[in-house]
Amino acid sequence: MAAKADGLVTGSITDQDIEKMRARIGWTNPTLRKGWLTVPHNPICTADAIRRWAISIGDNNPLYMDPRHADASRWRGSIAPPGFEWSMGWDRSPFPGRELQEMSRGALRGVQLFHSGAEYFYYGPIQEGDEVFKSEWLASVEPKESSFGKRSVLVDNANSFWNQHDEVLATSNRWFVHVERGRSGKPKEKKEQDAPPSWSDDELARIEAAYDSEFIRGSDTLYLEDLKVGDELPAMVKGPLTITDMINMHMGGGWFTYGNPPFKLAYENRKRLRGFYSRDDFGNWDTVQRVHWDNELAQKVGVQRTYDIGPMRYVFVCHYLTNWIGDDAFVHRLRYELRNFKYVGDVTWMSGRVTEVRDDPILGPLVELEIAGTNQRGQQNITATATVLVASRTKGLPQLPAAPSLPEYRSAGDPAEPRRGTVVP
Repeated sequence: MAAKADGLVTGSITDQDIEKMRARIGWTNPTLRKGWLTVPHNPICTADAIRRWAISIGDNNPLYMDPRHADASRWRGSIAPPGFEWSMGWDRSPFPGRELQEMSRGALRGVQLFHSGAEYFYYGPIQEGDEVFKSEWLASVEPKESSFGKRSVLVDNANSFWNQHDEVLATSNRWFVHVERGRSGKPKEKKEQDAPPSWSDDELARIEAAYDSEFIRGSDTLYLEDLKVGDELPAMVKGPLTITDMINMHMGGGWFTYGNPPFKLAYENRKRLRGFYSRDDFGNWDTVQRVHWDNELAQKVGVQRTYDIGPMRYVFVCHYLTNWIGDDAFVHRLRYELRNFKYVGDVTWMSGRVTEVRDDPILGPLVELEIAGTNQRGQQNITATATVLVASRTKGLPQLPAAPSLPEYRSAGDPAEPRRGTVVP
């Protein structure tokens, strides 16, 4: 491992690195460390926090935007859409002891990390007034070949989210590909990419027409009896992606994993996450997360140009689903894989179809869906499948699925930590 003159740490993937990571299975992933910010972006779920989240992802569904609409729904109050969980959660992850920390120090340090997909199971909505806790631990570490790096490692991170009543609301497995950073300052992608798009007035008019006609089911209940295999879901458009879109998502959801506070707090953060900072064009230290808005740095780590943040396409699918299923149905399962990069300037057209309709003996009436997001080049940049619990004219509204127990891999937390929004370092 070596650090470049600009401070960007450049490491290589070795067998020793892989074994160091495997030693952390059942414990926190050392490459997803927290920085100075330990208080969740939303310590408590409020109707206003839900509204801000909806705005941040471009969602004007009244179930999330209007508390009066939510009060009149089956939920009798404000609930958050899937994806909102990542703006919440007091951290109860299982942190290792000093001996394991020392033994695994430096595992995959200086190696670029890309989110590649996940599978979620939801057991109940996050409701207004909920305080959420979370745990994340390393589940598996597998070497693999990469299309744009010499060597890569696929890492599976398991998660659980629960509320103040110890009710598990969601579990997931999130997958990250770790790839050696580019060493020549040039993109390492093997496949040829088209030039950045330049949108004409006619092309933008088509996109704007899709926004004007975006489907929101709302209080019009979706019934099992009205669905059949092969039914197509209405199209939805997202984009063209701008830097402002990404700023908005951070405004609604916070900085997610690492935390990127400003000024003195950035300095404090860098003390904890040295490898997550490099020097900018002015010689100052700045977060490596700027690969999402700094073309030069994106190319240095081996990508053609700036691209979206990992959670964005996940919430594209969540938004697409919640618009179509309406107020009464419930997303139980969502699995997605990220395909290709979604660069700034790209558009994503969401499409879907029904693949199965059944009355499950355990879950009740449900529908299985297949979803895809396709860019302006005709390339899929996300594929997904989902299980949605729906109403039946004979059985009524769907029931929530039975939730699992609290995760085995979790800590008790620090009893002295700040609570209920009191922001203290």
